Amino acid sequence: MRFFLILTATLTLGLLSGCITIVEDITVFEDGSGTLRFAVGVESEDYEAFQEGIPEGFELENLFSLIARDENVTSIQFDRYEEAGRNWETAELQVADVSALFATRRRIGPIEIIFNEEEGEYRFTQTLNVASSTLVIPGINLMDLSTASFRVNLSTPQIIDTNGIQTAAGVSTWEIPLDEVLQDGSTAFLRADYLLEPYEGFFIPWEVFFPYVVIGFLALGGISVLVVILANTLGRREKEQTLKFK
Repeated sequence: MRFFLILTATLTLGLLSGCITIVEDITVFEDGSGTLRFAVGVESEDYEAFQEGIPEGFELENLFSLIARDENVTSIQFDRYEEAGRNWETAELQVADVSALFATRRRIGPIEIIFNEEEGEYRFTQTLNVASSTLVIPGINLMDLSTASFRVNLSTPQIIDTNGIQTAAGVSTWEIPLDEVLQDGSTAFLRADYLLEPYEGFFIPWEVFFPYVVIGFLALGGISVLVVILANTLGRREKEQTLKFK
């Protein structure tokens, strides 16, 4: 799990200036097993400099050598490929028991990951806090990190609560602004509660549901105004005075 040391090495070399994308994908299945996939994407034109800048021993194969020995890791695969103008280096782990692998808090540089289980309910927690770590990045405030991205995706049978964006019944995503975390000293806190039982029903993401709520509220308000106007108009007609001539 020293994968994120590659982030430290990259930043120290000044290479993370908008050309790097880091993606962390965690998938948990109904039986508690899962996969963990970590990917670093570098713009193709900067990939050679990226390779030359990584210190010896920081290759993905070496960074994952420790966690590969854990009994809960059944296999690990590494890959390199080019896609959409980026060169990607990935590491994918097959895990027999995700909660057991992260039962105790694992700290990787400024990142801490832990999975808790209580009465059949699970909680995934991950924090990114540079201030509390020994990570020192020379010249970090001079870098342009506005387009550098770190995305975390969690997929489970059913997510019951999250502080991320829940796009499906069992999917939560987080976009971590690296400029705020690394330059301003903010702390990124990721949390999601989930169950191993699949969700039964039709899930509507809040981002999809919210516009309909607003439209419905506005429509109801408009109808209410029309009803009031119509009622007042009819009421006045009924009370019209009539002139009687003798």
